[in-house]
Amino acid sequence: MKNTNLLPVLIAFIFLIASCTPESCEQNTEVMMHAGFYSADSGEKESIDSLTVYGLYIPDSLIYSMATLDMIDLPLNPSASSCAFVIENGGRSDTIEIFYSSHLSFVSAACGYIYLHELENVFFTSNDIVNILITGKSVNPGNEQNIQILF
Repeated sequence: MKNTNLLPVLIAFIFLIASCTPESCEQNTEVMMHAGFYSADSGEKESIDSLTVYGLYIPDSLIYSMATLDMIDLPLNPSASSCAFVIENGGRSDTIEIFYSSHLSFVSAACGYIYLHELENVFFTSNDIVNILITGKSVNPGNEQNIQILF
């Protein structure tokens, strides 16, 4: 008789434990600024050989090293209003400084909060870079390109 009363209690306990299991975050929560490389002459997308990218004045901030890429993803610091990066291309280097605003956005109970950014302006040196165009001001977890770097 004791065993038959224990079964419903055991089943209820298992359901209670299962309902307390935290949800897993299935959404993309990585927020990076996407920059594509383009030819200033033709406007066509182009790959850059021997590309090295790192944060300016940030030790050990190597993002890409001697890579061949047509697009890069750059992290923006939510506690600052600007970030600067050095882009080295075959021995020539340029610095780009990105100005933006940041705000917290609630994703879900499982994922929590993320910082989203709104691009305001970009300044750059022109050793190798001809121009930089802002093509998408909202920096969010999507794959939308935010700036075009013209070489």
